[in-house]
Amino acid sequence: MALGLIDLFWSTFGLYITVILYLFTIDVVLTIVFIQKKPPEAVLVWVIACLAFPLAFVLLFYIFLGRDYKRKKMFGNKAEMDREVGRALFKTKGTLFESDYSKPGLGQNESLARMLFDSGHSYLTSDNEVEYYNEGDQIFKAMLEEIKGAKRFIHMEYYMIRNDAIAKEFRQALAQKAREGVEVKLVMDASGCHKLPRGFFKELTDAGGKTAFFFPSLIPKLNFGINNRNHRKLFVVDGDTAFIGGCNIGVEYRGEGPLGHWRDDMLRIRGSGAISVEERIVIDWNFAAKDSLKVEDYAPTRQGSGKVSLQVVSGGPDTAARHIEEQYVKMIATAKSYIYIQTPYFVPSEAVTAALVVAAKSGVDVRVMMPSKPDHPFIYWASLFSAGHILRSNVRIHQVNKNGFIHAKVVVMDDAVASIGSANFDNRSLGLNFESNAVVYDKGLAKKVKAAYEYDIEHWCIELTKEEYQKRSRLVKLKEDISRLYGPIA
Repeated sequence: MALGLIDLFWSTFGLYITVILYLFTIDVVLTIVFIQKKPPEAVLVWVIACLAFPLAFVLLFYIFLGRDYKRKKMFGNKAEMDREVGRALFKTKGTLFESDYSKPGLGQNESLARMLFDSGHSYLTSDNEVEYYNEGDQIFKAMLEEIKGAKRFIHMEYYMIRNDAIAKEFRQALAQKAREGVEVKLVMDASGCHKLPRGFFKELTDAGGKTAFFFPSLIPKLNFGINNRNHRKLFVVDGDTAFIGGCNIGVEYRGEGPLGHWRDDMLRIRGSGAISVEERIVIDWNFAAKDSLKVEDYAPTRQGSGKVSLQVVSGGPDTAARHIEEQYVKMIATAKSYIYIQTPYFVPSEAVTAALVVAAKSGVDVRVMMPSKPDHPFIYWASLFSAGHILRSNVRIHQVNKNGFIHAKVVVMDDAVASIGSANFDNRSLGLNFESNAVVYDKGLAKKVKAAYEYDIEHWCIELTKEEYQKRSRLVKLKEDISRLYGPIA
């Protein structure tokens, strides 16, 4: 009976459905070519997908991955708001920022600092103290201590907050400070936090705190858009203390999840550099909450007592330039002795890949640390393909063993510069999502990050050699060949 009804339905409407799907396919290709203006390799992948797969499958794939043609309209106003906030900050608090890029401390990296300012108005500050964390327990303890000591305000911006014990501890601490009269604002990505119960932050909002979701779906709990996400992890207390890095809020980030021991990184900044983190939070809060906060109202109340220079580099789909990609390419090109990279997802752009290959061929010790097991299988197999490609150029690949997972996004070079932030080495972070990194010009921090990297290599990693990579099975090769198409599509 059921089969008969299906046959009847298809005989009646099948032709119409097929025509609609073909018209949709033509619309997808035309949109990608003439409106999104995707690069040729991305266009070819979509065309092949339309020819090789059922059109209904392509439709679903496009809904989740391809619909970014409205982003100029969505984020055009945001870009102008960003510029206004930046201009007002520099006009009122310009004395916090350095204009002399030849000052001691930058050395051969003067050109990097100058490029980051010219490209994305990443202001340089030089009165900072920095502290590096690479364990979830350390990170959460330090942040909760800062919340407890807050006097003026607490502003937080996170991609993902889990419904678990550590998130509830943060909720309780924030609610307590709100009851004490401290201004508390929390902006969360709507996709990353879609599993949170509707009333999860009721205790906080009842106490006077405020929350906002970035880029929410029109249908609650059903967010089709996985592009254009706010992937930042930022936290500012009282204007002069900030955290920036890659660690979300959840017990898995302290090693209590199914992937085992977890490596993640955050940087605590005390000094004028905190205003650059606060600027980013204010801009994103105003966009998400339809508010009009002024970042200069949240500036530090005193000069920092440190001597560390740093810049905060941000990128996203609201800008034509790819600031994070430019940062990574410039750091790789600038390296003279070594450059070490930690990333959970390694599907680099052609520009980043070329920079890594040239550096390795020039005698620079280039190393990439990545997982040996997937949290997202599709991206993992694409990452393995990318790793195999650069192995041929003597780049060394180290994989975290089966007992844990690496989620850190770290670049350190020449005992001189370290980058710690939210941006992975894939096209999603380099162009499609909102990301922020701190670029720190300090020998002490760089050596500390390098030492932590080398500790992980010795105690926690297995090197993937060219010989081992060649031994992979036919099934693994097939997975890589299919998954590597992820890069240009995204």
